[in-house]
Amino acid sequence: MPLPFNDPTVIAEVTAQFEAYERALLSNDVDALTGFFWDSPHAIRFGVNEHLYGAEAIAEFRKNRVINFRDRTPLRTTVQAFGTDTAVTQYEYSVVFAGQLRHGRQTQVWIRVPDTGWRIASAHVSNTPPASSWPGYIDQMAAALHLPLSAAQREGIALNLDRTAAIAAPLLAFALPDDLEPAHVFTP
Repeated sequence: MPLPFNDPTVIAEVTAQFEAYERALLSNDVDALTGFFWDSPHAIRFGVNEHLYGAEAIAEFRKNRVINFRDRTPLRTTVQAFGTDTAVTQYEYSVVFAGQLRHGRQTQVWIRVPDTGWRIASAHVSNTPPASSWPGYIDQMAAALHLPLSAAQREGIALNLDRTAAIAAPLLAFALPDDLEPAHVFTP
């Protein structure tokens, strides 16, 4: 017998759980967030900067995490059900993170646990870096110059680049007539 795909009841149940998870995430409800995960050493969460194996590691992460965003704008949500006890959610969103707009992706594998209900067995979260990422630029320049930089130095350089960009932006936006030659071309 073929495995039922996208059973409407399963889709509705998992969608409700997913939406509750998102509300808990944005309000940093640590107990609720921890409760959404399967209470098992086999639960996995790969985050933007962490690799967590087991419910205990996930709970510890949640207790110590400082939420650095309060809003995620949904771009696309997909829920797929495989049979009556397994579903996958895929969520694309935009989020302002460290002052920069990012495109985020989140995938969760939900399983129906007997006597418990729907729980996340596996999750993966990633954010794409912005097109003009200072950290990426700093890394490239440091590598090209063979220049070792500490985290504090990188942070200072990024701040100076932000300031320079803020100063240059209105100058670069200043409209010049098409027939004006702003700088003479030296011809030997």
